[in-house]
Amino acid sequence: MCEQHHISPEAQRQLDALSHFHLTRDKGLDVYNPNDNADTTYLVNPPHSAEALRDVTKLLDELLHKKRLVISRRQETGQGLIKRIRNEKTRLVESCALLTRDYFSGYEIDRDIDVLLGVNERMGVGALAGLPLHTNIDGKTVHEHYLKYLRQIRQWLITPEMRRYRSNLRVRRQRRVEAIDAAVKDALSLCRRARLIRVDGNYLQSVRPTVTPDRISSDLDRMVRNMRHNKRHFGGLVLAVLKIEYGPEKGYHWHGYFIYDGDLVHKDMLKGKYILNYWIKVVTKGDGSGFNVNSASARHQLASRLGIHEGHLAIGAFRPGDPLQHANLNTLVNYLGKEQQSIRVTQDTRIRSLRIVRGPRYRGIRTNTEIDQDTLSRRAS
Repeated sequence: MCEQHHISPEAQRQLDALSHFHLTRDKGLDVYNPNDNADTTYLVNPPHSAEALRDVTKLLDELLHKKRLVISRRQETGQGLIKRIRNEKTRLVESCALLTRDYFSGYEIDRDIDVLLGVNERMGVGALAGLPLHTNIDGKTVHEHYLKYLRQIRQWLITPEMRRYRSNLRVRRQRRVEAIDAAVKDALSLCRRARLIRVDGNYLQSVRPTVTPDRISSDLDRMVRNMRHNKRHFGGLVLAVLKIEYGPEKGYHWHGYFIYDGDLVHKDMLKGKYILNYWIKVVTKGDGSGFNVNSASARHQLASRLGIHEGHLAIGAFRPGDPLQHANLNTLVNYLGKEQQSIRVTQDTRIRSLRIVRGPRYRGIRTNTEIDQDTLSRRAS
C-alpha cells in the first residue's frame, strides 16, 4: 500500500469512519443517477438480496476462522429462567438462511455460496427466521436448529477442495490489489503535482434493463482506446483504473479513478465533468449517466457524511505526507480489488471487470525521464 504515516487519535477516528463507510456500507463508490433521489446519493437501503450477499461473505469467513460462532446471548427472566436473546449474529444467520437460488437465476454462483444455498435447500432453516430463539420446533429450539445449520455449512467448507477454492480467491484478490496499488504508486511518483479524479458511470434508468455485460465491456473498451490515443482531450492523463460492477439497483456500472499530471490539469472538477460527459455523449451516444465525485456538491456531501475535511478525500490535489488522504487512497485501492464487489455475469460470459490504463502523459513523462537520465549519464562520463 501507499506509504503509512503516524496519525493522531482524532485522525484515527475519522479513518475508522472512512473505512466503515467504504468497506461495510459500500456506498462511497456507488453511482448517482440524475433520475434517482438526490437525498440517497450515497446512502441507500439495499434490497434483502444485496444485503444477504454481503452477509454470506461475512458469515462464511467467520465460520472458518472461529471454532464457535456466538449467535445469541443469555438473559434471565423474571421467573429466574434463562432464555436466548437475539444478537447481531442472529440477524446474519437468518439473512443467509433466507437466500435462495432464485436471485441467481441465469447467473454464476460462487462455489462457497453454492454450498450455503445447498444447505438452505436441504434444511429449510429460512422458515424459522424471525421466531423467538427459545421456540420449540420438532423437539429442538430455534437456536439449536441454527447451530446445526452452521455446523452443516462449516462441514462442507472445510473439505480440501473448498479450502483450495477459498485460498485461490484470497490470492486472486491480493494480486488485484497489488496490481492496482503498484500502478497508482508508479503514476504518483512520476508527477510533481497530481490531480486525483473519481467518476462513476452507468446507464439511464430507461436503458438499464437491456444493458448486458458485453455492452458495458464494449463501451468501456471504446473509452479506453480513446483515452490512449486522444491526446487533445486525454493528453494529461497518467493513469486510469476502471472497474465494472453489478448492483441490484444500479445494474451494470463502472467506477473510475483517474490520475492526471497536475502541471497540465489544474481544475479537477471540470476534468471530471468532461470525462462524465464524454462517457454519456460520445461513448454511449446518450444512453449513459453517472456522477462526477469531484464536483463541489459531491465533495462536500461525502466529506460531511464521513466527518472529515474535504481536503483529506482521495480526490483533487494529491498531497504527499497527508496520512488521511493516503489512508483514503489505500481504502479505495482495496475496494477496487475486492472480489465480492465484482461484476455479476451470466454463466456463458467471460469479460474483464478490471482495467488498468496508462494514458498518453504516462508515456510522455517516462520518455522525458529516460532522456534526462541518458543526458546525465553522458555528462558524467
